[in-house]
Amino acid sequence: MNKYYFFLSLVFTALTASLAAQRVGFVDSKVILSKSTEFQTAEREMDQMRDQWQKEIAEKRKKIEQMQMDYRAEEVLLPEDMKAQRLETIKMEEQALADFQQKKFGYEGEHFKARKDKIKPIQEKLFEAIQVVAKEKKIDIVIDKASNASLLYANPAYDLSNAVLEKMGSGNAPTPAPKK
Repeated sequence: MNKYYFFLSLVFTALTASLAAQRVGFVDSKVILSKSTEFQTAEREMDQMRDQWQKEIAEKRKKIEQMQMDYRAEEVLLPEDMKAQRLETIKMEEQALADFQQKKFGYEGEHFKARKDKIKPIQEKLFEAIQVVAKEKKIDIVIDKASNASLLYANPAYDLSNAVLEKMGSGNAPTPAPKK
């Protein structure tokens, strides 16, 4: 029994010592990306694409609303076959609008794919820069402050964001971390 407790305390001591030896740093990927000219350009392109498609959707919706208003105004004068034909045309336009929205903004839609194509290389560049900085500063663990990782307190001295920005070759000059 004594051997068991001795072994358990030995393992606990070894784990505690190894955890104490680890160095931890953090980055704020949101700040880094907001200062990246490459990311800002990609975001602007995505915004322009989105705005153009939303404009097209608004025009199509307006056309459908006009068709519905025209139908309601003429409904009493139209024969049954014309009513059915107009309602079918309106339904087809509504379905075409829904298909267009899904094609542009749905999961695996053009916006999703374009965003993935434009943003993924920038994110990979960010992760590579984080790895280089972590190795240079001999950091064992890097936490992203921007994620939902519940970082309750971070000493600014361990903020690697500016060093990562420099490694990424961003056009913006980094802001120095405040010293305490």
